[in-house]
Amino acid sequence: MNARVSKIDNGEAFLEIEVGADKLEEGMQFAYRTVVKKVTVPGFRKGKVPRPLLEAYYGKEVLYEDALEHIIPQVYDEAVKALEIKVMGQPAFDFDLETIDNDEQPFVIKATVAVEPEVVLGPTEGLEIKVPDFPVSDEMVEKRIDEMRSSYAQVVDKSDPSEMGDTLLIDFEGFMDGVPFDGGKGEDYQLLLGSNTFIPGFEEQLTGLKAGDEKEVEVTFPDDYQAEELAGQAAVFKVAVKGVQCKQMRELNDEFAQEISEFETLDELREDIKKSLLKASEVRRQDALRQAALEKLMESTPVVLAESAIKAQAINMAQQLEQRLMTQGISLEQYLTITNSNVEMLLNSIKPDAERQLKTSFILEKLIDEKGIEINDEELDIYINEMAERSGMEVERVRQNLEGMEESIRNNLKMDKALDYLVEHAVVSIEEDVEVEAQDQDEEKASE
Repeated sequence: MNARVSKIDNGEAFLEIEVGADKLEEGMQFAYRTVVKKVTVPGFRKGKVPRPLLEAYYGKEVLYEDALEHIIPQVYDEAVKALEIKVMGQPAFDFDLETIDNDEQPFVIKATVAVEPEVVLGPTEGLEIKVPDFPVSDEMVEKRIDEMRSSYAQVVDKSDPSEMGDTLLIDFEGFMDGVPFDGGKGEDYQLLLGSNTFIPGFEEQLTGLKAGDEKEVEVTFPDDYQAEELAGQAAVFKVAVKGVQCKQMRELNDEFAQEISEFETLDELREDIKKSLLKASEVRRQDALRQAALEKLMESTPVVLAESAIKAQAINMAQQLEQRLMTQGISLEQYLTITNSNVEMLLNSIKPDAERQLKTSFILEKLIDEKGIEINDEELDIYINEMAERSGMEVERVRQNLEGMEESIRNNLKMDKALDYLVEHAVVSIEEDVEVEAQDQDEEKASE
């Protein structure tokens, strides 16, 4: 077998692999043993036809497909190793069957395959980066306390007119030109006013109502509404209010703090909330620093990727999305219907993120290699102990659950360490006039 790279262009290598007569014969013999079991020739039992007679009766061409399926993976793998190229994904093959049994012309298989890019890093020290400040104010603490009061509030029936934030128990039915339409009817539906559950304008018209009231609500479906037959259409909903409920907030005092937490006083609860917000703020700050440093490095580090590699990554990400949806009881088909999309549109929307993920991975891998970044056993143990603490599980149980994943974990930790290297060697400044409010999910992230 002889192989060469004819060219490398736009992240793809174009290979030419010359297959020797011995390898072709190996493939033909394999194909004969496969095909002879499936065909019949008069005068012979199935599976007992000599190869020369089978070829004479059906033609050699009957063996070509199985022969090539047998030898192409072998010669391709040998060629990749011999040429010492790092490939990504599956290759596309091309060949001329007329030359497969030509003594004067060698049989050549052409392969096009994405290859790992050659990465030349830009400056990795002294990167000038700016990040927002993530302050924690007394107002943020009070907002969190108000959210707790809301969570522990008692829901009570309300005789006063409804307002935003109340929950209505309603029956409704929608009409277009006086005719009911499919999917427009509901009974005993609990609607939180202000939740934007219904189409725009619906919930606002239900304020000021009491239990027993009825009202006709006039709305227009959005032009991009998922049900095409309703998009842009005017409709009237007949709504009967069966009940109005509101939240009765708890009094804010030490007794409230004792009931919902481990603290004796409201001041202690406030202090704990502030610590959590500060911890979340620091997590956000570190994430912002890492992302800003990575962006700077990516600006000075060009990475050429084959379109086939980006598409393959997008497909992989779409499959991950499908798995996440399945855990929520939603199929990919349902998701595409809800988002008024299709598979092609989904892949196209994912491609930019797929390309960024690949570029990020190659850049960080190069940084890890150049700086000799490693994860030792002690660092791995710290990670496992932290995971055990977050999950409330025994360390050994966590270690057993992660069995077989050690290399993957080490790689992820090396990526984190590479990002930390960029931050540690960067010139950091705070962006002025950028206000950032801590969100609930940030506190959750900090506590993970």
